[in-house]
Amino acid sequence: MTPARFRTLPALAAALALGGAARAAEVAPTHDLPFPVGTPAVMPTLETVPVARAEDAADDPAIWVNPRDPALSAVIGTDKKGGLYVYDLAGKPLQFLPNGRMNNVDLRAGFKLGGRDVVLVTASDRTNKAIAILALDPDSRQLTDVADGVQESDLSDPYGLCMYRDRRSGQTYVFANDPTGLVRQWRLVATPAGKVRAEVVRSFALNSQVEGCVADDDNGALYIGEEDVGLWRFAAASKAGDKRRLVAAIRDNPKWKDDFEGVGLWAGKGGRGYLVVSSQGNNTYAVFERQGRNRYRGSFAIAPDPAKGIDGVSETDGLDVVSAPLPGFPRGLLVTQDGYNVSPSENQNFKFVSWADVAAQLKLD
Repeated sequence: MTPARFRTLPALAAALALGGAARAAEVAPTHDLPFPVGTPAVMPTLETVPVARAEDAADDPAIWVNPRDPALSAVIGTDKKGGLYVYDLAGKPLQFLPNGRMNNVDLRAGFKLGGRDVVLVTASDRTNKAIAILALDPDSRQLTDVADGVQESDLSDPYGLCMYRDRRSGQTYVFANDPTGLVRQWRLVATPAGKVRAEVVRSFALNSQVEGCVADDDNGALYIGEEDVGLWRFAAASKAGDKRRLVAAIRDNPKWKDDFEGVGLWAGKGGRGYLVVSSQGNNTYAVFERQGRNRYRGSFAIAPDPAKGIDGVSETDGLDVVSAPLPGFPRGLLVTQDGYNVSPSENQNFKFVSWADVAAQLKLD
Protein backbone atom coordinates (compact mmCIF):
# COMPACT_ATOMS: atom_id res chain seq x y z
CA MET A 1 0.00 0.00 0.00
CA THR A 2 1.50 3.36 -1.01
CA PRO A 3 1.83 5.71 1.99
CA ALA A 4 -0.42 8.73 1.51
CA ARG A 5 2.17 11.12 2.95
CA PHE A 6 4.16 11.03 -0.30
CA ARG A 7 1.25 11.69 -2.61
CA THR A 8 1.39 15.46 -1.97
CA LEU A 9 5.16 15.97 -2.29
CA PRO A 10 5.57 18.06 -5.44
CA ALA A 11 9.34 17.64 -5.46
CA LEU A 12 9.33 13.84 -5.40
CA ALA A 13 9.52 13.45 -9.16
CA ALA A 14 12.42 15.88 -9.39
CA ALA A 15 14.26 14.10 -6.60
CA LEU A 16 13.91 10.77 -8.33
CA ALA A 17 15.39 12.25 -11.50
CA LEU A 18 18.70 13.12 -9.81
CA GLY A 19 21.80 12.44 -11.84
CA GLY A 20 22.61 8.85 -10.94
CA ALA A 21 23.42 6.81 -7.86
CA ALA A 22 26.55 8.68 -6.78
CA ARG A 23 24.88 12.09 -7.06
CA ALA A 24 21.76 10.92 -5.26
CA ALA A 25 23.78 9.57 -2.33
CA GLU A 26 25.62 12.88 -1.90
CA VAL A 27 22.62 15.14 -1.48
CA ALA A 28 21.72 16.21 2.07
CA PRO A 29 18.65 14.37 3.37
CA THR A 30 15.27 16.15 3.31
CA HIS A 31 11.71 14.93 3.21
CA ASP A 32 11.76 15.25 -0.59
CA LEU A 33 14.69 12.90 -1.20
CA PRO A 34 14.16 9.39 -2.57
CA PHE A 35 16.40 7.71 0.02
CA PRO A 36 18.64 8.62 3.00
CA VAL A 37 22.08 10.11 2.52
CA GLY A 38 24.90 7.56 2.47
CA THR A 39 22.72 4.66 1.32
CA PRO A 40 24.52 2.43 -1.23
CA ALA A 41 22.67 2.61 -4.53
CA VAL A 42 22.28 0.52 -7.66
CA MET A 43 20.55 1.42 -10.91
CA PRO A 44 17.91 -0.46 -12.89
CA THR A 45 19.04 -2.43 -15.91
CA LEU A 46 15.63 -2.00 -17.58
CA GLU A 47 11.96 -1.39 -16.84
CA THR A 48 8.67 -2.85 -17.98
CA VAL A 49 6.09 -1.14 -20.10
CA PRO A 50 3.78 0.77 -17.70
CA VAL A 51 0.55 -0.88 -16.62
CA ALA A 52 -2.57 0.35 -18.37
CA ARG A 53 -4.35 1.62 -15.27
CA ALA A 54 -3.45 4.88 -13.56
CA GLU A 55 -2.39 5.75 -10.02
CA ASP A 56 -1.76 2.92 -7.53
CA ALA A 57 -2.20 -0.12 -9.79
CA ALA A 58 0.97 -2.23 -10.17
CA ASP A 59 1.83 -4.15 -7.02
CA ASP A 60 3.73 -7.44 -6.97
CA PRO A 61 5.92 -9.51 -9.35
CA ALA A 62 6.89 -13.18 -9.54
CA ILE A 63 9.82 -14.42 -11.64
CA TRP A 64 9.67 -17.70 -13.57
CA VAL A 65 13.02 -19.13 -14.71
CA ASN A 66 12.75 -21.26 -17.84
CA PRO A 67 14.96 -24.31 -17.12
CA ARG A 68 15.37 -25.16 -20.83
CA ASP A 69 16.17 -21.66 -22.09
CA PRO A 70 16.71 -18.94 -19.47
CA ALA A 71 16.32 -16.27 -22.17
CA LEU A 72 12.67 -17.33 -22.42
CA SER A 73 11.94 -16.76 -18.75
CA ALA A 74 9.09 -14.49 -17.69
CA VAL A 75 7.94 -12.07 -15.01
CA ILE A 76 4.31 -12.04 -13.88
CA GLY A 77 3.13 -8.74 -12.43
CA THR A 78 -0.13 -7.79 -10.78
CA ASP A 79 -2.40 -4.93 -11.73
CA LYS A 80 -4.49 -4.69 -8.60
CA LYS A 81 -7.13 -2.78 -10.54
CA GLY A 82 -7.69 -5.42 -13.16
CA GLY A 83 -5.55 -8.52 -13.67
CA LEU A 84 -2.17 -10.07 -14.38
CA TYR A 85 0.61 -9.16 -16.81
CA VAL A 86 3.23 -11.53 -18.19
CA TYR A 87 6.44 -9.79 -19.30
CA ASP A 88 9.51 -11.08 -21.11
CA LEU A 89 13.04 -10.33 -19.89
CA ALA A 90 13.05 -7.10 -21.89
CA GLY A 91 10.05 -5.82 -19.93
CA LYS A 92 7.63 -6.14 -22.83
CA PRO A 93 4.16 -7.58 -22.14
CA LEU A 94 3.42 -11.02 -23.53
CA GLN A 95 -0.08 -11.18 -22.06
CA PHE A 96 -2.56 -9.25 -19.98
CA LEU A 97 -5.20 -11.43 -18.34
CA PRO A 98 -8.15 -9.30 -17.09
CA ASN A 99 -9.19 -11.69 -14.33
CA GLY A 100 -9.93 -9.23 -11.52
CA ARG A 101 -8.14 -7.22 -8.85
CA MET A 102 -5.03 -9.32 -8.33
CA ASN A 103 -2.93 -7.97 -5.47
CA ASN A 104 0.01 -10.38 -4.88
CA VAL A 105 1.28 -13.25 -7.01
CA ASP A 106 3.64 -16.22 -6.63
CA LEU A 107 4.47 -19.44 -8.45
CA ARG A 108 5.96 -22.90 -8.11
CA ALA A 109 7.09 -25.15 -10.96
CA GLY A 110 6.70 -28.93 -10.93
CA PHE A 111 3.08 -29.17 -9.75
CA LYS A 112 1.55 -32.40 -11.07
CA LEU A 113 -1.71 -31.72 -12.88
CA GLY A 114 -3.41 -33.89 -15.46
CA GLY A 115 -0.46 -36.26 -15.67
CA ARG A 116 2.16 -33.59 -16.32
CA ASP A 117 4.27 -31.06 -14.44
CA VAL A 118 2.97 -27.49 -14.67
CA VAL A 119 4.08 -24.08 -13.49
CA LEU A 120 1.38 -23.23 -10.95
CA VAL A 121 0.63 -19.56 -10.33
CA THR A 122 -1.56 -18.20 -7.55
CA ALA A 123 -2.73 -14.67 -6.81
CA SER A 124 -4.79 -12.94 -4.14
CA ASP A 125 -8.07 -12.13 -5.86
CA ARG A 126 -9.68 -9.10 -4.22
CA THR A 127 -12.60 -9.07 -6.67
CA ASN A 128 -13.92 -12.44 -5.53
CA LYS A 129 -12.21 -12.56 -2.12
CA ALA A 130 -10.56 -15.71 -3.35
CA ILE A 131 -7.33 -17.43 -4.35
CA ALA A 132 -6.84 -17.32 -8.12
CA ILE A 133 -5.10 -20.43 -9.46
CA LEU A 134 -3.53 -20.48 -12.92
CA ALA A 135 -1.00 -22.39 -15.00
CA LEU A 136 1.81 -20.77 -17.00
CA ASP A 137 2.49 -22.49 -20.30
CA PRO A 138 6.30 -22.74 -20.64
CA ASP A 139 6.21 -22.50 -24.44
CA SER A 140 3.76 -19.65 -25.01
CA ARG A 141 4.32 -18.04 -21.60
CA GLN A 142 0.56 -17.51 -21.35
CA LEU A 143 -1.60 -17.92 -18.25
CA THR A 144 -4.77 -19.99 -18.11
CA ASP A 145 -7.20 -20.45 -15.23
CA VAL A 146 -7.04 -23.94 -13.68
CA ALA A 147 -9.01 -23.28 -10.50
CA ASP A 148 -11.77 -25.74 -9.63
CA GLY A 149 -14.29 -22.93 -9.47
CA VAL A 150 -13.92 -19.87 -7.24
CA GLN A 151 -11.61 -20.77 -4.35
CA GLU A 152 -13.05 -18.59 -1.62
CA SER A 153 -10.54 -17.38 0.96
CA ASP A 154 -12.86 -16.36 3.82
CA LEU A 155 -10.57 -13.35 4.24
CA SER A 156 -11.96 -9.83 4.58
CA ASP A 157 -9.70 -8.64 1.75
CA PRO A 158 -7.13 -11.07 0.28
CA TYR A 159 -3.93 -9.07 0.33
CA GLY A 160 -0.47 -10.60 0.62
CA LEU A 161 0.26 -14.02 -0.86
CA CYS A 162 3.14 -16.48 -1.27
CA MET A 163 3.60 -20.17 -2.08
CA TYR A 164 5.47 -23.02 -0.39
CA ARG A 165 6.62 -26.47 -1.52
CA ASP A 166 7.18 -28.93 1.33
CA ARG A 167 10.39 -30.82 0.46
CA ARG A 168 9.43 -33.84 2.57
CA SER A 169 5.90 -34.44 1.36
CA GLY A 170 6.15 -32.77 -2.04
CA GLN A 171 2.89 -30.98 -1.38
CA THR A 172 2.33 -27.41 -2.54
CA TYR A 173 0.74 -24.74 -0.37
CA VAL A 174 -0.31 -21.12 -0.62
CA PHE A 175 -0.43 -18.54 2.16
CA ALA A 176 -2.63 -15.45 1.99
CA ASN A 177 -3.41 -12.73 4.50
CA ASP A 178 -5.66 -9.75 4.98
CA PRO A 179 -5.24 -6.26 6.51
CA THR A 180 -6.48 -7.41 9.91
CA GLY A 181 -3.37 -9.57 10.36
CA LEU A 182 -5.12 -12.90 9.70
CA VAL A 183 -3.02 -15.44 7.79
CA ARG A 184 -4.33 -18.65 6.22
CA GLN A 185 -2.54 -21.60 4.63
CA TRP A 186 -4.10 -23.86 1.99
CA ARG A 187 -2.93 -27.11 0.46
CA LEU A 188 -3.29 -27.11 -3.33
CA VAL A 189 -4.85 -30.33 -4.60
CA ALA A 190 -5.20 -31.54 -8.19
CA THR A 191 -8.62 -32.90 -9.13
CA PRO A 192 -9.25 -35.83 -11.53
CA ALA A 193 -10.69 -33.28 -13.97
CA GLY A 194 -7.34 -31.46 -14.25
CA LYS A 195 -8.29 -28.54 -12.02
CA VAL A 196 -6.87 -27.34 -8.70
CA ARG A 197 -8.67 -26.67 -5.46
CA ALA A 198 -7.43 -25.09 -2.22
CA GLU A 199 -8.00 -26.77 1.15
CA VAL A 200 -7.49 -24.79 4.35
CA VAL A 201 -4.97 -26.43 6.67
CA ARG A 202 -3.91 -23.67 9.07
CA SER A 203 -4.78 -20.19 10.33
CA PHE A 204 -3.01 -17.76 12.65
CA ALA A 205 -2.91 -14.03 13.21
CA LEU A 206 -0.56 -11.13 13.80
CA ASN A 207 -1.60 -8.02 15.69
CA SER A 208 -1.76 -5.51 12.80
CA GLN A 209 -1.72 -5.20 9.03
CA VAL A 210 0.45 -7.66 7.10
CA GLU A 211 1.11 -8.17 3.40
CA GLY A 212 4.48 -9.21 1.97
CA CYS A 213 5.62 -12.78 2.54
CA VAL A 214 7.96 -15.40 1.15
CA ALA A 215 8.49 -19.09 1.91
CA ASP A 216 11.92 -20.76 1.99
CA ASP A 217 11.18 -24.26 0.71
CA ASP A 218 14.61 -25.71 1.53
CA ASN A 219 14.66 -24.47 5.12
CA GLY A 220 10.93 -24.82 5.81
CA ALA A 221 10.57 -21.18 6.84
CA LEU A 222 7.89 -18.57 6.23
CA TYR A 223 8.68 -14.84 6.47
CA ILE A 224 5.90 -12.27 6.83
CA GLY A 225 6.14 -8.50 6.99
CA GLU A 226 3.94 -6.87 9.62
CA GLU A 227 3.93 -3.47 7.98
CA ASP A 228 4.41 -1.15 10.95
CA VAL A 229 6.27 -3.63 13.16
CA GLY A 230 8.87 -5.69 11.31
CA LEU A 231 9.74 -9.01 9.73
CA TRP A 232 8.60 -12.29 11.35
CA ARG A 233 9.76 -15.86 10.81
CA PHE A 234 7.39 -18.83 11.18
CA ALA A 235 7.72 -22.50 10.35
CA ALA A 236 6.06 -23.13 6.99
CA ALA A 237 4.85 -26.67 7.73
CA SER A 238 1.08 -27.00 7.74
CA LYS A 239 0.95 -28.27 11.35
CA ALA A 240 3.48 -25.82 12.77
CA GLY A 241 1.05 -23.63 14.69
CA ASP A 242 1.73 -19.95 15.30
CA LYS A 243 5.14 -19.94 17.00
CA ARG A 244 7.21 -17.08 15.60
CA ARG A 245 10.44 -15.12 15.89
CA LEU A 246 10.86 -11.42 15.21
CA VAL A 247 13.74 -11.18 12.73
CA ALA A 248 13.82 -7.38 12.57
CA ALA A 249 11.83 -4.75 14.46
CA ILE A 250 11.55 -1.53 12.45
CA ARG A 251 11.93 0.60 15.57
CA ASP A 252 15.34 -0.93 16.33
CA ASN A 253 17.21 0.42 13.31
CA PRO A 254 17.08 3.98 11.88
CA LYS A 255 17.89 2.56 8.43
CA TRP A 256 14.41 1.02 8.30
CA LYS A 257 11.19 2.97 7.93
CA ASP A 258 7.67 1.56 7.88
CA ASP A 259 6.06 0.07 5.97
CA PHE A 260 7.91 -3.21 5.54
CA GLU A 261 6.24 -4.34 2.31
CA GLY A 262 7.65 -6.67 -0.36
CA VAL A 263 9.66 -9.70 0.78
CA GLY A 264 11.82 -11.87 -1.51
CA LEU A 265 14.40 -14.65 -1.24
CA TRP A 266 17.70 -14.91 -3.14
CA ALA A 267 18.33 -18.62 -2.63
CA GLY A 268 21.96 -19.68 -2.82
CA LYS A 269 23.41 -23.16 -2.45
CA GLY A 270 23.57 -25.10 0.79
CA GLY A 271 20.75 -23.22 2.45
CA ARG A 272 22.58 -19.90 2.21
CA GLY A 273 21.30 -16.73 0.61
CA TYR A 274 19.54 -13.47 1.40
CA LEU A 275 16.14 -12.06 2.23
CA VAL A 276 15.22 -8.72 0.64
CA VAL A 277 12.57 -6.52 2.25
CA SER A 278 11.32 -3.19 0.89
CA SER A 279 11.48 -0.44 3.50
CA GLN A 280 8.76 1.59 1.87
CA GLY A 281 8.94 4.64 4.11
CA ASN A 282 12.44 5.64 2.98
CA ASN A 283 12.60 3.97 -0.46
CA THR A 284 15.27 1.44 0.47
CA TYR A 285 15.66 -2.35 0.67
CA ALA A 286 16.95 -4.19 3.73
CA VAL A 287 18.99 -7.37 3.18
CA PHE A 288 19.17 -10.19 5.74
CA GLU A 289 21.01 -13.50 5.68
CA ARG A 290 18.85 -16.46 4.85
CA GLN A 291 20.66 -18.77 7.24
CA GLY A 292 21.03 -18.76 11.03
CA ARG A 293 19.42 -15.87 12.88
CA ASN A 294 18.94 -13.85 9.69
CA ARG A 295 21.70 -11.31 10.36
CA TYR A 296 21.16 -7.88 8.80
CA ARG A 297 23.70 -7.18 6.04
CA GLY A 298 22.79 -3.64 5.03
CA SER A 299 20.39 -1.59 2.94
CA PHE A 300 20.47 -0.24 -0.59
CA ALA A 301 18.39 1.99 -2.85
CA ILE A 302 17.60 1.99 -6.56
CA ALA A 303 18.65 5.28 -8.12
CA PRO A 304 17.94 6.70 -11.59
CA ASP A 305 20.07 5.87 -14.62
CA PRO A 306 20.01 9.06 -16.74
CA ALA A 307 22.01 7.44 -19.53
CA LYS A 308 19.25 4.88 -20.06
CA GLY A 309 16.43 7.27 -19.24
CA ILE A 310 15.20 5.07 -16.40
CA ASP A 311 14.05 6.67 -13.15
CA GLY A 312 14.81 5.36 -9.69
CA VAL A 313 12.41 3.37 -7.55
CA SER A 314 10.21 4.71 -4.81
CA GLU A 315 7.68 3.29 -2.34
CA THR A 316 7.97 -0.32 -3.49
CA ASP A 317 4.98 -2.52 -2.71
CA GLY A 318 6.02 -5.96 -4.01
CA LEU A 319 9.27 -7.51 -5.19
CA ASP A 320 10.78 -10.82 -6.22
CA VAL A 321 14.35 -12.02 -6.65
CA VAL A 322 15.97 -15.17 -8.05
CA SER A 323 19.54 -16.44 -7.88
CA ALA A 324 19.50 -18.27 -11.22
CA PRO A 325 21.72 -16.68 -13.90
CA LEU A 326 19.70 -15.05 -16.67
CA PRO A 327 20.80 -13.17 -19.81
CA GLY A 328 22.06 -9.79 -18.59
CA PHE A 329 21.74 -10.88 -14.97
CA PRO A 330 24.66 -13.25 -14.26
CA ARG A 331 24.04 -13.59 -10.52
CA GLY A 332 20.29 -13.33 -10.55
CA LEU A 333 17.50 -10.83 -11.03
CA LEU A 334 15.64 -8.50 -8.65
CA VAL A 335 12.29 -7.12 -9.84
CA THR A 336 10.60 -4.34 -7.88
CA GLN A 337 7.35 -2.46 -8.23
CA ASP A 338 7.88 1.28 -8.64
CA GLY A 339 5.35 3.45 -6.83
CA TYR A 340 6.18 6.59 -8.85
CA ASN A 341 7.27 6.06 -12.45
CA VAL A 342 8.67 9.47 -13.40
CA SER A 343 10.91 11.16 -16.00
CA PRO A 344 8.59 11.09 -17.86
CA SER A 345 5.59 10.74 -15.59
CA GLU A 346 3.80 7.51 -16.54
CA ASN A 347 1.68 4.82 -14.95
CA GLN A 348 3.42 2.53 -12.48
CA ASN A 349 5.71 -0.23 -13.69
CA PHE A 350 8.35 -2.74 -12.55
CA LYS A 351 12.12 -2.23 -12.55
CA PHE A 352 14.70 -4.99 -13.25
CA VAL A 353 17.96 -4.85 -11.26
CA SER A 354 21.04 -7.06 -11.54
CA TRP A 355 21.72 -8.87 -8.27
CA ALA A 356 25.43 -8.65 -9.08
CA ASP A 357 25.18 -4.89 -8.54
CA VAL A 358 23.45 -5.33 -5.18
CA ALA A 359 26.04 -7.88 -4.07
CA ALA A 360 28.87 -5.53 -5.03
CA GLN A 361 27.39 -2.56 -3.16
CA LEU A 362 26.76 -4.53 0.05
CA LYS A 363 29.83 -6.79 -0.27
CA LEU A 364 27.70 -9.92 -0.18
CA ASP A 365 29.09 -13.40 -0.78
